[in-house]
Amino acid sequence: MMLIATTIAIALFASTAFAAAPAASTTAVPPMIVYISAGAEVSVALVSRICAEAEAIWRPAGITFLWRRTPRVTAASTVATDDGPFVPDTLRLTIGAERGSGRDGRLPLGWIVFDAATAPQQDIYLSHRNAREMLENAAGVVGISAQMPPAQRDILLARAMGRALAHELGHYLLASKVHSERGLMKAILTAVELFGPDASAFQIDAAQRRTVAARLRGEPLVASR
Repeated sequence: MMLIATTIAIALFASTAFAAAPAASTTAVPPMIVYISAGAEVSVALVSRICAEAEAIWRPAGITFLWRRTPRVTAASTVATDDGPFVPDTLRLTIGAERGSGRDGRLPLGWIVFDAATAPQQDIYLSHRNAREMLENAAGVVGISAQMPPAQRDILLARAMGRALAHELGHYLLASKVHSERGLMKAILTAVELFGPDASAFQIDAAQRRTVAARLRGEPLVASR
């Protein structure tokens, strides 16, 4: 199994803004259903903000989601066929306190497991614990989190976790472990990119939009390695 994780490198400089993405195709793409299981320490309001952040990143690409807060559900795992792997329109999201394992000692915000080169499992994990620690370590960017009102901390956590969720959704929807040099699928994100109000660094390019839309319509594709 292969673990794909979203990690950050703390930086004290502004992120580079990218041009706005072209308008998404008007061809209807079915929404993706995401079943959410969150730990007791994660408030309903925070979950809602996380989902809203992730959806705002994918909406320009014409991709929408139905978020359902529910205990963990059972669903068949994705399997590859001769025509290419089929990606179902349902996914499980768990938000909890697991630490995970990132690259070069970095804390992962989220991760997804691949059974094989092109077969992502239907589970994404977001670490609320790691997000809180990253926020504490980003004092040079956002200020001292311990001195913030709880609502302000939740806004910052939701930004970072929602953007990490959007990235992991990209691995799932593209059925690919590949990272890009920039945009949503960049491997390492700075504290400014994760916690800042500007989400322009999280662009989804035209080729990625076409691939995801085709997969959600059930069109067979060969996934990227």
